[in-house]
Amino acid sequence: MTDINQALIYTLFAILPGFIWMLFFLNKDDNPEPKRVILKVFIAGMTVTLPVFFIELGLLNLLDNFSLESDVYDFIQYFLIVGVAEELFKYIAFKFTALKSQYLDEPIDIPIYMIVAGLGFATAENVILFSQKTFEFLIEPASLAVIRFIGANFLHALASGIFGFYIAVSFYRTNKRHFLFWGGFLIAVVIHGIFDFFLKYSIIEHGGETELTPLIVIIMTALIVSYVLLRQALKKLKKLKTICKI
Repeated sequence: MTDINQALIYTLFAILPGFIWMLFFLNKDDNPEPKRVILKVFIAGMTVTLPVFFIELGLLNLLDNFSLESDVYDFIQYFLIVGVAEELFKYIAFKFTALKSQYLDEPIDIPIYMIVAGLGFATAENVILFSQKTFEFLIEPASLAVIRFIGANFLHALASGIFGFYIAVSFYRTNKRHFLFWGGFLIAVVIHGIFDFFLKYSIIEHGGETELTPLIVIIMTALIVSYVLLRQALKKLKKLKTICKI
């Protein structure tokens, strides 16, 4: 396989999962959003990966200065650093591209745009991961693409979508706006942290081969439960006919 063909295959595996999930979730909206706005939000989601990378790197370097137990270190890393930084910046990507858009005129639009921002972020992560790897066989990038498709890309969509649901509801319950906003943010961070934390301990090296431990069940259960919750949340938002006052 030539370097050019290999690069094309890696690029395809990197960007395809995000677009597949995006089409899946966009179909949940009965009144589709303008493609140019969707693209702008998606690109914004990709763009914020850069500041997040440096923030996470700086905080993790700072964390290395402390003598912490492995589990404590991982908890801080995945929940308080990675989870917080990534969920916050995905929201920022949404806020500065779609929150004030004239096309955001239904409650369900908020989680939809948040999902798009999340998938843009996940796609940029995919590109970074594939660019850091040197694969000798097609099965390796294909396997990584499957893991990212089922896991990380789906995770970013779910966490951002659930956060978006609470943001949408907060505009109707103005007396609880801050509570709902930060509550939704916390739920997104916890979902994100659970996935990353248990993913580390669900993949082990044994005899030179990679194996999955039973902990993968916790991850899959968390993703399934999150999807069920998001699906119900989107149904509830569809019943709210009032135009969002943002």
